[in-house]
Amino acid sequence: MSVGDNPAQAHPATDSLSSRKKRCIAPRQGQPCTSCSQKKWNCDLASGTQANSNRSPIGSPLHRPVCGSETRIAPAEAKTARDLQQPDGALPPESLCNQLIDLYFDLIDEKQLLLFHRATFIAAQRAGQIHNFIVLGMIALMARFSDHPYFKGVHTWHRARPWFKAAMQAFNSRPELIDLPSLQGAILLSFVALAEGDSAQEALMTSQAICMVRMLRLPENLSTDPIQREVEIRIFWGMWMMENWHAARVLIPKQLVASPTFKSLLEEEAFRNMKPTDPPDQYAETRINALGLRSRGLWTWMIPLSKFHNQVMRLNDEIVENTISESEIRRRVKGISDDIDQYFRDLPSHLQHTSENRERYFSRGLGREFTILQLNYHHQCQMLFYQFLNKKYTSSETRFNHEDAMCAARCKAHAAALSQVMWDTNSRPGSECLWSPVNGHLLVVSSSVLLYTLMFDTEDESIARAKELLEQNFLMLLQLRKHWSLVELSMARLKAFHRACQKNSTQENFDMDRWMIYFLNRYDANVSERYDDGVHGSLPLVPNPDIEPATGSWLEL
Repeated sequence: MSVGDNPAQAHPATDSLSSRKKRCIAPRQGQPCTSCSQKKWNCDLASGTQANSNRSPIGSPLHRPVCGSETRIAPAEAKTARDLQQPDGALPPESLCNQLIDLYFDLIDEKQLLLFHRATFIAAQRAGQIHNFIVLGMIALMARFSDHPYFKGVHTWHRARPWFKAAMQAFNSRPELIDLPSLQGAILLSFVALAEGDSAQEALMTSQAICMVRMLRLPENLSTDPIQREVEIRIFWGMWMMENWHAARVLIPKQLVASPTFKSLLEEEAFRNMKPTDPPDQYAETRINALGLRSRGLWTWMIPLSKFHNQVMRLNDEIVENTISESEIRRRVKGISDDIDQYFRDLPSHLQHTSENRERYFSRGLGREFTILQLNYHHQCQMLFYQFLNKKYTSSETRFNHEDAMCAARCKAHAAALSQVMWDTNSRPGSECLWSPVNGHLLVVSSSVLLYTLMFDTEDESIARAKELLEQNFLMLLQLRKHWSLVELSMARLKAFHRACQKNSTQENFDMDRWMIYFLNRYDANVSERYDDGVHGSLPLVPNPDIEPATGSWLEL
């Protein structure tokens, strides 16, 4: 499989700075940069060119990183992580830079992150009007997917290092500390940090992003420009959903509060088709509401799923901490379950997981987004009912035993559905499920449930189905691991789970205890062996990128 085989056409830069293929870095604001001073060139920074430039379509001051056709690193020389260093702040060749930016929108934006309006962003980027830290962050994120000769001989896990470092340096030296581009950069770089296994940096960048959202008073204080206004709305809700996952994972209080009065996200196609030349009244709120464009979008319906995720994760933590009674556990499970069931009943017919809807969304270029909605739904359900695979609290009441069995069956059904939905999408050329390393975690959780089916079900058909799904999940994990080093950690965790099942073939492996919480909730944290045999120690917190990933199947019980 090759991702991103069609690089965008090069857009040659037109200004004097671009002709040098190098950006000016001033030691102090208003002074010429060191390079220009030494060579006695007119410096854009000293002349105020950058400071007085027009604003981009999303209202950000212009920085002018240049995707130059020249580079100080020849592709043949870029063989290792040590060799692949960023040359004096320059960016990759223009064709490669443009390819990576386009690839970011194909794979990440509107799938994992909600940060930009594609058409206006690309136009600004081609004109050199996007902040360095954003362009560098995209390069760090997307280099792992490129088949460009520039990266020949460099392992995909190594490619982000110099660009992420440069992006962080540019972000930390930005002239405006709190504005929309800074917020976009913080969110982007927090995701890069997650992908690189840098949990501390991810936490810091996420905290900065949350602070900026509050300081900018989003989404109440919105731009009058229609496109920027919708970008700001999407950023708020994207950050709100991200915080639900992040806060529950690291057990900290949430800070962002969503009000029913906040505008929801514009439907995906309507947002994608917005143009700066459109008449303002085309996006009047009365017209948007009349067309139902804020109530029918895919991402609008993903918002509640993030709320359920936060509730389920925290409930599982409370169970392990023994701070909640059995009756309260059952009450909470029923409440969340009823809410999820109501959510499913309220889901508009055009968003239901049918083959017709699936084909329609793929034909409109929204197949991945449609898949994400289904995956999130099934993941929240498998997480909610996971505790019932081996209910820690037992009861002599037949009613409770029947309820437990029904909840366990629902967990198994949702795990199987998640695995199949991801396989169906991933098997479709151009729709591979590569938008996040967390997809590996979703597959690992569902695979552990499939192992339960394999071990304890008695029906041949169910066992055969579980084996088939496990094999498919393993193939997808291998594919994800080629690009995301964090997936190596996920796979190591599943191997530890598998070894536990081999050593102890009882349902105790599925107890909702402290080990299980780390397995289910802390997908970026260290997990020890469930049963220490003196051979297998603790798993590494961060995969070693200097070790080539191994191949081969471990799915043999």
